[in-house]
This record gives sequence, structure tokens and C-alpha cells, in this order.
Amino acid sequence: MNEGPKSRIRLKFARLEAAKDLSHLEQIKILRGRAAACGLKFCPAKAGGQPMPRMAFGPAVSVGHESLCEYADLYLEEFAREAAAAEKLLPLDDAYFRLVSARRIPVFFPSIEAAVNAAEYFLEGEFPAGFSQAAVDAFMALKNLPYEKVKPSGERRLLDARTPVLAASFDIGSALLKVTLKLEPGRNVKPEIVAELMSGGKPVFGRIVRRELYWFNSGGRLEVF
Repeated sequence: MNEGPKSRIRLKFARLEAAKDLSHLEQIKILRGRAAACGLKFCPAKAGGQPMPRMAFGPAVSVGHESLCEYADLYLEEFAREAAAAEKLLPLDDAYFRLVSARRIPVFFPSIEAAVNAAEYFLEGEFPAGFSQAAVDAFMALKNLPYEKVKPSGERRLLDARTPVLAASFDIGSALLKVTLKLEPGRNVKPEIVAELMSGGKPVFGRIVRRELYWFNSGGRLEVF
């Protein structure tokens, strides 16, 4: 009789350039397949067909973005040490995903999505002439900045692009914009939209990388997830 998971391993992956055009669902399918193939005794997901690992995933990353912080919790029917779990998964690294870390967490910890409050992005590319830290500071000095979000379905919605931006800086030498955005269902804004509004133009991005996820501690300060 299955008495539930004995352990929970929090896996952190890097989503590499080859994987940047995958959808969130495609990414989930690949990471589930990797967990199923690694040899750990996983708890099966409650779904029909072929047994697949019970897993929980972090907030979706946008198509076109790379990431250094893709999280997936894997529930196991056995007790597994962190090093043993990593040893099983590391040989499955490829051009799409690379294991960054594996750590045990309590089985009944809050979900990743419930715990994550913010994400930091690095945007590299060609920005409009004259764009500088002064433009970033001017944006950050605003109380709000309405913009219209248009979904693929054609639905339009007015959102505030300023409030989700917790921090931002621009290095003109490397043409690198760093943006930390608060994650809040229904109010999220993409970093490339923020970059467009800050620069007053259409940057040509070479890379967009989700670099880190954060949570707010009891003092309201951001800490690395």
C-alpha cells in the first residue's frame, strides 16, 4: 500500500539556449521524462496511462527566454540523499537542460509557485540610442505606468507596468539591463515590455535570461529562493 512520499527533492535546472523556444508544457514533459528515466523510485502522478513521476514546478518561463533557475519538486517513495539524487540525474544533462542542484526539503513544504514572489532577469541586446541609467531612474521614479496587454486571443487588458518593477539597472558598456519583477497572478508584466517602456523604443534582444527567483522574508526583503 502506498503510504505517500517518503522524501521530496527540489531540483534546480538551467534552461539553456537550445530550450528557449519550448513552451512551459513542453518543458514539464521533458523534465518529467528525465525524472522517470533517472532510476529513482518516484511516486506516481495521479493520471491515466503510463506512470509518470509526481512533480510540482515553478512559475512558467516565457517562450524565448533562457533561465538559470527552473525548479521542479520530485516526490519519491524512498528516502534519497541529495548527492545520490544528483548522481542519478546529472548523466541526463544535455544541450537543453543542465542540473544545477538537488536538495531535500520537507514533504509538506509550500509549493514552489506559492513561495516565489519575484524574478530577476538579464536582458542583453541593442537598445535605442540615448538609453541610459538616467532613463531607468526616471521610470523608477514614476508611481504607475498604464499599458495595454494584448493576449494571443485578442483580449485586451489595462495593467500597470511600474508597480511590479522592484529594481532595475542598466550597464551601457555591456548593453545589459537587469530587472527584478514582482510575480503576482493576473498582474505580471514581461521584462521585454518593461525594457520597451523604459527605453521608449523597441530594443533588439540578443538574450533574455531569468537569472534568479526570490521570496519575501518576514521583514519584507527579497531572499534567493
